[in-house]
Amino acid sequence: MKALFEYISNKDINILRIINNSWKCRFLDITMPSMTYLGSFPFMFIFCTATFLFHSTLLHTMAINAMISITLSTGIGKILKVTVTRLRPFIKIPNLNIKKIGIDKYSFPSGHTTGAFSLAVIIALYFPIFGFITIPLALCVGISRIYIGVHYPTDVIVGIFIGTTCSLLTYKFF
Repeated sequence: MKALFEYISNKDINILRIINNSWKCRFLDITMPSMTYLGSFPFMFIFCTATFLFHSTLLHTMAINAMISITLSTGIGKILKVTVTRLRPFIKIPNLNIKKIGIDKYSFPSGHTTGAFSLAVIIALYFPIFGFITIPLALCVGISRIYIGVHYPTDVIVGIFIGTTCSLLTYKFF
């Protein structure tokens, strides 16, 4: 089992280095820090509130379910963060290209990715045609978190799983 964890950890760091160092370019240096904020609480709060204000029962329902999904997934993510206490990659790995943003010191799972997928999947469930936009945008949020050096790929993968699962469960049961 220890060998499996070491293998996954090595792959995690290798993929992180590829995205963080090898993809480095001026365009991504500008767009990725902005992209990351699509998974932030202020963005999701403003989006859900604005959507709720439209005069449409379907949009009201979607906004409420998005808020429920985001709340559930964020709660699960916070519990995992304080339980696992995995330090962020820029703290442990030298020579990463990092962008200083206001964050705590723990990385697992990616809260921005979790939130982005909670919102993206709910939108896609209510309006499937928009899934072609929202899901890739949410994936870009996850990749941006690796690019700016604040998350490992496995943090992002688990964030995708939590956000997607919470949205599917919220859609089905609420």
